[in-house]
Formats: sequence, C-alpha cells, structure tokens
Amino acid sequence: MNVIDVTGLSKSFGSRAILDGVAFAIGEDEKVGLIGVNGCGKSSLMQILAGIEERDGGTIMTRRGASIGYLPQEPLLDESLTVGEEIEQGLVEIRRIMAEYEQVAAQLAAPSPDHERLLERQGELSTWIEHHGGWNTDHRVAEIMTHLGIPDGSRRIGELSGGTQRRVALGRLLLQAPDLLLLDEPTNHLDADTVQWLQDHLIAYPGAVLLITHDRYVLDQVVSRMLDLERGRMTAYSGGYSSYLVQREERLAQEARGQERLLNLLRNETAWMRRGAKARTTKQKARIDRYHDLEARSHVETSRDATIAFKPGDTLGGTILELNGVSKSLGGQLLVDGLTFLMKRGDRVGIIGPNGCGKTTLMRMIMGEESPDDGNVIVGNKTRIAYFDQNREILDPQETLYDFLGEGDYVTVGGERRHKIGYLEEFLFPPSDRMRRIDTLSGGEKSRLILARLMMADANLLILDEPTNDLDIPTLQLLDDALTRFKGCVLMVTHDRFFLDKVATGILAFEGEGKVVFHEGNYTFYRELRAQALKAESKGGTDGKGVVSSAPVRERPRKRGLTFAERQELERVEQEIARLELRTAEVEAALADPAAYAGVPGGIAALSTEFAQLGKDLEVLLNRWEELETKRTEG
Repeated sequence: MNVIDVTGLSKSFGSRAILDGVAFAIGEDEKVGLIGVNGCGKSSLMQILAGIEERDGGTIMTRRGASIGYLPQEPLLDESLTVGEEIEQGLVEIRRIMAEYEQVAAQLAAPSPDHERLLERQGELSTWIEHHGGWNTDHRVAEIMTHLGIPDGSRRIGELSGGTQRRVALGRLLLQAPDLLLLDEPTNHLDADTVQWLQDHLIAYPGAVLLITHDRYVLDQVVSRMLDLERGRMTAYSGGYSSYLVQREERLAQEARGQERLLNLLRNETAWMRRGAKARTTKQKARIDRYHDLEARSHVETSRDATIAFKPGDTLGGTILELNGVSKSLGGQLLVDGLTFLMKRGDRVGIIGPNGCGKTTLMRMIMGEESPDDGNVIVGNKTRIAYFDQNREILDPQETLYDFLGEGDYVTVGGERRHKIGYLEEFLFPPSDRMRRIDTLSGGEKSRLILARLMMADANLLILDEPTNDLDIPTLQLLDDALTRFKGCVLMVTHDRFFLDKVATGILAFEGEGKVVFHEGNYTFYRELRAQALKAESKGGTDGKGVVSSAPVRERPRKRGLTFAERQELERVEQEIARLELRTAEVEAALADPAAYAGVPGGIAALSTEFAQLGKDLEVLLNRWEELETKRTEG
C-alpha cells in the first residue's frame, strides 16, 4: 500500500511552471531520493506535500491515518524553549498513544461488556507503538541525542548556532517517527561520522522517506528509487545514485539518437519546402503539415550547467605551505597539538573531524587571521590563496550580483577579459539578475556566486570551508571535475564523503585531544587505515602513532588463574557493576514517569544522556568482569 499518491500536481511562479503535471507514489516503507538542479522546485514540492504551501492543481492522497513529518533546510524553532522541551515535542503523539494503551489495559483488567472492542483497540495501539518505537522511547532519545551531538537539554534554543538548531530539529523529527519523512538536505552541518549514523538510521527506518540531499553516498546506500525533477517534469529511476547515473546516461543517449533522426528528417523536409512545395494535393498538404510538426519537435529545451574552471595565476614555488609544531587552544580546549605538515605540488587535502574540533581555526591560522600558541605557519612567497568561507561573510546582503564582481563592466578570469553579464550567465544567472540583491539568493546561488569570485582570484592554493553545502548534484559534479583538473593545490574542509573520495589526495584528520594526523589517499582509504589501527590498538599492535604495526606481537606465557591484584580488581568490578545497575534502574524509572523527570535539571534530555552513559560504562565493566571471571574459572 502507498503512503502517498500524487497525480497531476502543478505549481507556477509567475509564468514559470516548476511543477507541470507531476505524478508519483511512495510505498509504506519505501526510501526515495529527490534530485534536480537548484531552483527546479524540489523544496516547493516538499512544502506542498507537507501542507505548508498551496498547489495550483492536482491531487494528493495519503493513506488513512498516515502522519507526515517535514524537515526544512532552515527549521524554525521556538528560541525561548530549552533543548529538552523541543525534543519532548517530538514525543507528544507517542506519549498520548502510550497513555491510551495503559488506559485500555486498565479497562481490560476489569469485567466490561466492551471487552472485544477493547482488545481490538489494544491490538491497534500495540501495533502503532511497535511501529513508532514507543516501547524503547527512552533508549531512542539517548541514542539520537548522542549521535546527533545535541547539547545538554537545559540549553536554550536561542543560545545555539544555526547548525546545532538544525540537529535539534532533526532529532525531534526522528523521535516523532512519522509514517512519511520529508527531509530537505538533512546532512548539512553534520560531520562525516554523524552522516554515516544518519544513513544507517534511515536504512532501518520503519516508515517511508522522501529525501533531498547532495550527499551521493547517502543516496546510493539509502534509497531504492530516484525521482529527477527537471523543467517541471518528473522522471523516475530505479535504484540509488549509481544506478541513476547509468540509467540517465542511457536515456539521454537514446534521446540524442532520436533527436538526430528527427533532425535528418527535418533537413530532408526543409529541402523539399525550399524547392517550392504547393499545397494543391492532399499528399503535398500532408507533407507540409509534417514539416511544421517536425520543426516544432526539433526545438528541444536543453538544461544548462554552470561553468567552473580554476586557473592558477602564478606557478607554485618550492615552498607552498608548511606547519611546524603548531599548537592552538581556545576556551581551555586543546584544538591542535604539535601539528607538523608539509604541502607539496598537486596536493588536494581534505580536513575532517567533528564539529567544533578546530578545522576552521586551523584554516584561519594558515591565512594569518589567527596566531598559533606554539610553532609557526610558513606560506610560500609564490603562494596565492583564495578562500571559500562557509559562513559566506564575503557577501554583502545589500549588494547586487553585478557590483559583487567588482567595479566596471568587465572582469579578468585566467588572463582573459570578460563582460560581467556573460560571466554571470556561465554561473546560471540570467542578464535580468544582474541588479538582483544578494539577500534574495538561495543558498546554492550564493555558493555559485562565491565560486565565480574565486575563479577571478587566479590563486594557486584554494582553501575551501564546506564548499559543497547547498550545491545541487550537477554543480557538485562540475566542482569535482574542476578541482581534480586544477593545477594548483587545494585545502578543503568538507563532510561530503563522496566529494572527498573523488577529489582528495590526502586526509588531515582531527582525531581528538589535539591530535591531527595526515594520511595519503582519499577518505575511504583513511577510514580503512583508521579501523585497522583501532583494531590493532585494542590488541596492542600499534606503534603508538596510530599506524598499524606489521611486526608480529610475541605473547608472553600467561600464568593460570588470577593474580592477587586481579582478584582485588574483580571484587571492585563486581561492586561497581552492582552500583551502576542500581542507578540504571533508578534513571529508567524516572524516565518512565513524567512527574519524576519534571523536577530534574535538564529534564528528560539530561536523564537520557545519563542513561546512555550508564549503559556504556556497564558494557565496559561487564566485558572486564567476563575476562577476569573466565581466567578465574580456568585457573
């Protein structure tokens, strides 16, 4: 059964139709990706499905009783609420159904003439609770808050950054667990590990998902069908992103062959018309009609792509960029500890790590905007830097696109003099947009405009801070290609794993507590090395620098039974397990009682965080207890 059916959907803005008879359906547990260029109408379609925006025509049918949840690109939260209160709003319906289930169970405990009806209702409620994860709500709260990096529940929403507010909104929606999830760029502002968790969560999600994302790995792993919105029409492709690429290429090739046959026919008919056809017979009139039909069909509207190409002005010197023993702390937190790094010709280095670990601070030190606490940063004499700022501070909201490119009517790009209007057209800004103010642009349009300005810089070292945010997939493909062909060097902060795999030649990874390490290769290769290092480290097989040791580890002969120190440790472990189990039971009981956690500082969020930590601590202790107990019994 479908959770939603859409037929003949239409929507126009002025004379421009962004949805023109769109039709599709989504099954109850189907995961579907929605793609298309920026401005094609993807977000408008989401808003129409969510009931936020009106449609001009068509029908939308949802399964009876189905719930729809929507995450916009810029969610609006009540800044006066705490994080815990916002998270709790995602549980309102679950709490209501759970309360009704308990009420029905109490009624069934006593004799009632409505026994059969109550049993049926109890079954319906039980199925709903099971489907929406209601039986383990507290565990879900702890898991989602931990993995999304949602802060302490007592923090006010107004105190949080835009990216953190977005994670709160995402967490609230995932806890709500609607039958249809509408997600508009949910991976923005998430680090790579969090995106991986979200990817796995969506794969296992019990309901349906309609997903807009530029993360091509998420599309490849999560969705089973792709919907491509282009010039108001929807085309469906089976499978994920990889399958979509193959099928789209085949479709375009087939259309090209058909267009070529059409053009050949048109040439023949044009030649005949030019010889002076006279519509005196039925046959000739039919041929003239066919000519006009062929002529109309030959004018096929084609989509345009932006033009992205970086041309370094100066040749790089012997020294490009060096960091020697660089250390930096902010607010009492050690961000970088003794980093030594040398950039060489052709390097395209991806900088990765969790939000707030110091990636942007490192970039600011490289550009001289901040000074290291220790060590030094050396930028070569011939190194010319161009910077892409994720906060887009270079943009003046009141400035026009034309003025943003500098004074006069011409710009110089790669040594070539270009008129601004033509240059803006290469980034998909029509001539009518030249006096448009920057504050009217979408996120993707702003990113394209900054890229246009970067190309004018003729830099040989590009420093890019989250360049992929808000860009559509066609533009990302062009940016991938432009950077891999760039003759200079690139230093980039991004959480886009596909982008890193395709572009990066090395990874500079923030691994916590100030440790920053460099690995040759792309992101997937780094992850494999990191997994091997962690596995070997747990077995004592690393050289202490995070590199897997190839030398065999000689095991010492072990004495049978426990030593005196181990017997004492076993007693302490057993006592600590008992204490943690008691506290776990207390916290679990408090989570189940709204009256109990209402008076706790931080509310349900604080209790959920403590519950998750107790579980982790218990797991560690139980593993150690098992090791010691096994050794004791073997002795």
